[in-house]
Amino acid sequence: MHSRFSWYPAPAVAVASLTFAVATLFGAANASATTDAATKGDSACRPCSGIVVEDPFAVATVLAAAPRLEKDARLFVGWDAPLDGTASPAAAHALAGAGATPWLRLHFNSPAPLLEHLDALQRELDAAVELARLAPPGTRFEIVWEGPGTALADARQYAFLFKRAAVAVSGVQTEAQVFSQALPPDPAWLKLWYGEEIAAYVDGVSLAAGSDDELAATVAELTALDPGKPIVVEGIDLPTDARLAVASAAKLAASGIAIPFFRSGTPTDSDLAPLKVMANEFRGELEPDSGTTPTGGAGAWSFVRGEDLGLRVVVASPGTAAGATPAPAATLALSFPDPQLRTPFRIDLLTGVATPLAEPRRSASATEIRLGKPQSVELLRLARPTAAELEGVTEEVTIASEREIPVEEILRRLQGFEDAQARHLLRYQAVNATTLRFQAASGVQTVEATFEGEFFFRQGKPFDWAWQNFYVNGVKWRGKTIPELPLIQPEKAAAMPLEILFTKDYRYTLRGKANVDGRECWVVDFEPAVPVEGKNLYRGTVWIDRAIGARVRSRAVQLGLQGEVLSNEETIDYTPVDETGNLAAWNGSSYFLPLKVTAQQIVSILNTATVIEKEVKLTSVQINGPEFDQRREEILASDSTMVRDTDKGFRYLVKDATGERAVKETFDTDRLFLLGGTFYDDSLDYPLPLIGINYFNFNAFGKKHQLNAFFGGVLGILNYANPRLFGSKFDLGLDVFGIAIASSDQLFRNEVEQSGEEVKDLPARINVNIGHPIGSFVKWSGTYQIAYDKYSRADNTATSFVLPSDHLTHSLSTGFSYSRSGYRLDLSGAYHQRSKWEPWGLLAGPASETTSSVDAFDPDTKDYKTWQFSASKSWYLANFRKIGVQLEYLGGSELDRFSKYQFGFFGSARVHGYQIGKVRAEEAELAHVTYGFELGELLRIDAVADAAWATDKASGLDNELLAGVGIAGTFMGPWETLINLDIGTPVAGPDDGLVAYIVFLKLFH
Repeated sequence: MHSRFSWYPAPAVAVASLTFAVATLFGAANASATTDAATKGDSACRPCSGIVVEDPFAVATVLAAAPRLEKDARLFVGWDAPLDGTASPAAAHALAGAGATPWLRLHFNSPAPLLEHLDALQRELDAAVELARLAPPGTRFEIVWEGPGTALADARQYAFLFKRAAVAVSGVQTEAQVFSQALPPDPAWLKLWYGEEIAAYVDGVSLAAGSDDELAATVAELTALDPGKPIVVEGIDLPTDARLAVASAAKLAASGIAIPFFRSGTPTDSDLAPLKVMANEFRGELEPDSGTTPTGGAGAWSFVRGEDLGLRVVVASPGTAAGATPAPAATLALSFPDPQLRTPFRIDLLTGVATPLAEPRRSASATEIRLGKPQSVELLRLARPTAAELEGVTEEVTIASEREIPVEEILRRLQGFEDAQARHLLRYQAVNATTLRFQAASGVQTVEATFEGEFFFRQGKPFDWAWQNFYVNGVKWRGKTIPELPLIQPEKAAAMPLEILFTKDYRYTLRGKANVDGRECWVVDFEPAVPVEGKNLYRGTVWIDRAIGARVRSRAVQLGLQGEVLSNEETIDYTPVDETGNLAAWNGSSYFLPLKVTAQQIVSILNTATVIEKEVKLTSVQINGPEFDQRREEILASDSTMVRDTDKGFRYLVKDATGERAVKETFDTDRLFLLGGTFYDDSLDYPLPLIGINYFNFNAFGKKHQLNAFFGGVLGILNYANPRLFGSKFDLGLDVFGIAIASSDQLFRNEVEQSGEEVKDLPARINVNIGHPIGSFVKWSGTYQIAYDKYSRADNTATSFVLPSDHLTHSLSTGFSYSRSGYRLDLSGAYHQRSKWEPWGLLAGPASETTSSVDAFDPDTKDYKTWQFSASKSWYLANFRKIGVQLEYLGGSELDRFSKYQFGFFGSARVHGYQIGKVRAEEAELAHVTYGFELGELLRIDAVADAAWATDKASGLDNELLAGVGIAGTFMGPWETLINLDIGTPVAGPDDGLVAYIVFLKLFH
């Protein structure tokens, strides 16, 4: 706020009073200005008063007598409302009809400790919500806790109950104001209570009556802790002469107390009349004005109205004592330190009649008013000149700021909205389609598994989900039942964000505002309040609709994970729908459901950071449908595979001996597959048979270690990994690879195949792997590899060709991978050392024989280095369609023929159609594009195009284009087998021919 005044000579006292009044007026305007409509309720009054009664209906009748409460007058009438079902909102409507403001004192009796009696608390919250829902607008609510074992000394317990109650009440009556019960006037206790982050939930604080000194210290502490909130004092007996209550209220208002509550079992007309008159006279924005307090009475308190700068003055006559009426006096002279006051009126506190007084006497610095036959308490109304009327005063005011809504208040709105949602969203059923996409360690090839079926959600209960359809890469499973697969999933979080908790687990920050799908939102970030080592919590962002307080989107990363799940990030989009699942308006009467969920998990599987992308879609939604229970029972009785979301995550729902479904607490961690197929390219003398078994167990030996073993006659693979080494985040593992059939290592040079230099290679490999996640999306890995290569002659090998030495290669490699939102970046480098490396290649000979190889033996190539980088991204479209793009760079130093990059099926970087060991390069840039689609749920086809720009001086390649195309497919075979094929052919570069791979997979156990 910017305010500028140009002052000319004027009386100093008047200037001071006007300055105070204008500051009060503009301060109030600034506090209430906000584009987010954050201010709740209506204009305050000061002083206000309230009365606590036993029979609110009787009070409503008394209020109907003269003087009547005028519009916008504030007289609060409070009474006890037990939450046992006996309380009715009818009394609140009767009081509101009589002009009073109802003050419902909601009595909670849930025993302490509350966490052990949440069911009882929930029943009382439900009753409180019903009262709030039916109460008239403007009703105030006081949260009173009187349960067995309760003690207000436990600030934490009461803070938890108060937050829950405030959210429940404001969820059904968004403008409701919620006050505390009468708290002890103890600054230390209030510090503890506010330390529980209660400020945003409290619209006003009630205090128990105490001494003046106690109240002053407590008010000072509350003003520092929570400035601007109204303070209430309870437990004051209504005086026999009710006019004295007006003086008491004025005195308390001057000290910072907004509302004193007087106790009276059954007040009479004369009891209520002074309180009604005061309520009528003190409507609007008034503030204490000590600069115009008169002398002459036993006590006096002046209040200035911001609207017209007029005064309301309460005066206690000389001799007035609490609860007693003074002896009558002939005249009471009051001297005001302001010579500008005019038009005095005397307000009868019993009738409300305003009687004009004689024109006051004035001096240069004061105004004097005389009252004949003063009553115990007098109420005066005086006018003063407006700013425009003051001679020589011009005024220019610009209000340039707006109230910044605190993040705590935003959270209260969200929690209130969601509490109300939970009360009318009792249950819903839908079709849940969850797709899991498993990315390979490199490249853009993925395996998609989609589970589809009916979904049943009931408020406060775990949801059930039937797997009625199962798709692999878009191909529908044709088996009678869907196999029970191991459920790898992140642990449940210790505490969820944005909820009311006993513990202070999260810290919230308002980042700003943003537009999400056409909705203006607050953007609130959250993170653990303390380091999360050993504690499973979340860090993320929530987008909250500014108009109604609904959650529009949330995104969270799970922290402190244990086990094989290294990272879990989830984004949820909420959509308003009606009872039939159709799109609905953005208001509180719609149902807001998470119709779309996207997530990414990074799972350590056999030391590889396997990325699993998850997408969940809900369709065919029916809300609060009458057929919910019947349909759910039909599905439970069916043979469908079912899962339930429990406190420990997904668990299978299986039938027991009686046919009833029960949660299967454990599930099989191992699987046995039969694998069969063949592989062929021109480097092999005949197709390589693949027939064997594959065994996988991710709880090997009961230690949560991972084991994978494949034996296929000529091929053996063993993988073993501990994903949590010594309980840390390090993983450690071992890979063993061996094959009994040697492959041909051919050589292409200057566009001519050098058949005389063909070599057979029989490899074996052992890797020791270690890895550690860095944050939530990066993983570091290191590998020590010992490889053995045994070389032999092929049928075409020239007699003058010297074979390379059989040797061991020791390699140390390190790398980093980053995965998020479908993007993947990989960077790695390795150092290799051969145990033995002697001269090899063609010997110099007669001209009729081939001369020495250009890339013949070089002793410097005994040790060499390699490095590579790749970036990939996949886009998933409707109906199982997918587009994938990958870019790669490969490089190295001191590379020779047997250490360079190759482009075959098992090479360092693949180009479809290129055979093993024919084309190699020292450096290459590659691009891969795939487009996948399914045909009638029977066949999945992925069209693939690969291109590599290869450079190799020895082979005569100078940024040579190598290109290949191919198709990969999936379909169901007989006996519940899955069949995969991959066929490719070169279209550019020095290779030709065909590379084919086909394999079937049969699950036995």
